[in-house]
Amino acid sequence: MLRVGLGAFLGASIGVFLTAGWLVGGLLWGYLPNLSTTLLTTLGLIGGSALVGAGYALWRAKRVPAMLPHHREQHQRLRQMVQQIRANLHQMTGMRASYPELDEILRKDAELRHRASRLHAQIMRQAQRELSWIDHLTVAWEAWREGGLASLSHTERAWRAYRAKMEREMKALGRRLERNRDPHLHTTLTNAYRQKARELASFRNLERTLQTLENESSVIVTSVESLLVETIRLSSAPRAATPSSETLLAPLREQISAYEQAIDELYRLPSEPEAEEIRLGRPPQGGA
Repeated sequence: MLRVGLGAFLGASIGVFLTAGWLVGGLLWGYLPNLSTTLLTTLGLIGGSALVGAGYALWRAKRVPAMLPHHREQHQRLRQMVQQIRANLHQMTGMRASYPELDEILRKDAELRHRASRLHAQIMRQAQRELSWIDHLTVAWEAWREGGLASLSHTERAWRAYRAKMEREMKALGRRLERNRDPHLHTTLTNAYRQKARELASFRNLERTLQTLENESSVIVTSVESLLVETIRLSSAPRAATPSSETLLAPLREQISAYEQAIDELYRLPSEPEAEEIRLGRPPQGGA
């Protein structure tokens, strides 16, 4: 509700400026409205702008950010569970409340899944740009030999092929560097080896980051599922014997704090430009 109130305030502020512009324009053009017209126009502009601002803020609060289909499906399922929890809490307490913890946990889950989807797309673009049909065929052959081809998705196959390709290239550069006897070529090979090592390390870091984001989403879903089961169990119990909503929602508050700490540690990088270049597999400007 705070965001809706802020949106209404900003909208009303815009309405004040529109009203002032209308009055100044009327004076410049020689139009002098009577008092009732001025009051109605002022109220209409300010009130209408406030409603538009509140509506936009409400839409922004409820809008689900862009994410992959399976992430969207899981997030919608989480929203349904939260809606059921609200109904159960209303039945237990006999009154309706906002329960900001539930709104916050939905927002955190949407943010996690949005970040995971963007990171997933980035890895896929990076892999598909570098892979050839031979790389895909090699990984498919290896997976078939291991008996896991049927369970390997297109995404997993692409990531596995890209990782294997970088590892092969890095090993080949390492062997060339060991066999090299030309001092002029040594610097070139060393720089190429370091670059490939950076690319492989940044790719593995992307995979770890994605895994961490998806793990955090799983923890949120588990917490909400546990709360749903608990509220279902307590909704049929006598009202005097049920704990307060504050007690029931305490684990969610702890989960929100743990999430914020985990994300802060995950994205604590050296500096923005350098971190972005390393994340995309490019050396920082001026590096070897």
